[in-house]
Amino acid sequence: MPSILEQKLNEFRDVFSQELNATLSDLLDLWKNTKASGEMADLKTFRFEIHSLKGSSGTLNFSNLSDALNKIENHLAANETHLSEITSISSQVDLLMVELMRCKELSPTPLLEIFVPVQQSRSLAVQKLTPSTNDISLKSHRDISIAIVDNDDAAGMLLSRLLTTFGFVCSHFSSINELNKALSKQSFSIAILDLSEPVCASSEMFSFATSLQRQKIDVFIISSFDTFEARLLAIRAKVCDYLLKPVNITNLVTKVRKNFKVDLVRPYRILLLDDQLEVGNFYKTLLETQGIEVIALTQAEQIMAALESFPPDIFLLDMHMPDVSGLEVAKLIRQQSKYDYVPIIFLTADNDINTKLLALECGADDVIPKQTAPDLILQQLDSRIQRSQQVRYLASRDSLTGVLNHGQIMDAAAHALRLAARHIKPVVLVMIDLDYFKHVNDSYGHMGGDKVLVSLGQLLLQSVRETDFVGRYGGEEFMIVFSDADCEVIENKMESILAAFRHIDFNVNEQVFNCNFSAGLASSENYDKLSELIAAADAALYQAKAAGRNQIFCDN
Repeated sequence: MPSILEQKLNEFRDVFSQELNATLSDLLDLWKNTKASGEMADLKTFRFEIHSLKGSSGTLNFSNLSDALNKIENHLAANETHLSEITSISSQVDLLMVELMRCKELSPTPLLEIFVPVQQSRSLAVQKLTPSTNDISLKSHRDISIAIVDNDDAAGMLLSRLLTTFGFVCSHFSSINELNKALSKQSFSIAILDLSEPVCASSEMFSFATSLQRQKIDVFIISSFDTFEARLLAIRAKVCDYLLKPVNITNLVTKVRKNFKVDLVRPYRILLLDDQLEVGNFYKTLLETQGIEVIALTQAEQIMAALESFPPDIFLLDMHMPDVSGLEVAKLIRQQSKYDYVPIIFLTADNDINTKLLALECGADDVIPKQTAPDLILQQLDSRIQRSQQVRYLASRDSLTGVLNHGQIMDAAAHALRLAARHIKPVVLVMIDLDYFKHVNDSYGHMGGDKVLVSLGQLLLQSVRETDFVGRYGGEEFMIVFSDADCEVIENKMESILAAFRHIDFNVNEQVFNCNFSAGLASSENYDKLSELIAAADAALYQAKAAGRNQIFCDN
């Protein structure tokens, strides 16, 4: 019984087959007209149509047709210096066109042969392509249970308490055996193992790490040994991360959140550009069956408008298109710094090495032949998306708190304001400032201050929607951008966040203290420019400060 994916892709192939006679007849007429006119413009059009049909036939695995078209294209390329004299190449092209016409009677490669790898237990790489809410690796921070194994009870319990303050559920165990016994009654998302003995004496720990991975429990190792041998053994034991002592708690929290994609709450997005509608629809269908959101464009001029409301995780571009080439589109994308870390992949029927080099020079990350098997395309896209998201996460986040850095939150606010004006849905911008933060630093040191900043950043992240943005504006000041929001609703929301923050107990050197913040908010209903909106929220913040702090003020 064919899968839904097979059925859909068979439909594309059936339509292509039904239209093939007419397509080849049009191509033959175009060649006759080109010979009759002797015009280079007509020859250029003929070459482009040959290349386009080669790409679509290769994509749909009409291999005989694709091979015949490839011979014509190669002949034209090899005689490029003589193309001005069409008569000198016409006899050979005539013969190749006759061979091409025979392809109308040839059947394509059976679809089942292409999709065997996809159907066989669906590889991990394909499964990971979409971070759906059903994916076992995608969790809320509240769902992450951590087992900490450390024979130093004081250190293990301290780490457990620290991680608990960030919303994780933690349990401490003094030994591997103790955790092993607990696994029959408890389940954990991740185990953090302390490597306190030299590598030569730690084979049991690495074996245990491997066994945990088989039980779908991720493993981090904390160690004082920064050696090649130790790190290699960790990799071979499938350990997810290897951290050196003393452990920076904020760095550990960030790595745990990244490991479970806590901050990734939407499917992957791919922007696809191919001038051939049937090819674009083919790839769109293929990708959407993996849960990926796809916008398929047929004209390069549509790309800027699409990007306003669809920030992609990867660009998938055709290289040879009329009027505007894929190479020009790649350069246009790379002109915009916000897409510096978004991969550009070319799908092309052109296998010439010079073409690939040109693509890389234009800022592309990879070139994939259109005749590549679909499951391999999915795996290559997965690899690129995974890596780029790691790089973008590091580049866009404040290294201490894990929220967006100043540049990124300003870009997000500007983008949200443009969309608000277009769709007439207001943005509410909130400016937050920690009260008496200098006193915290003076009394509890910068470690205490950092703990407060991290806690507030994480609380804000946990309290907003996926369509909202949280960033560190500077120092002890944060900014939140609420899209499509009402001032009164957001004011109530901020009151509940403030109440939750007041109840967080901070413990530094056995001294317990609490903190609070002041906030001001303003709506884009009253302001057109971002600078004006920020100034209004800032003014409301200062009103809150002047009124005694520890409260929320709304711009009037």
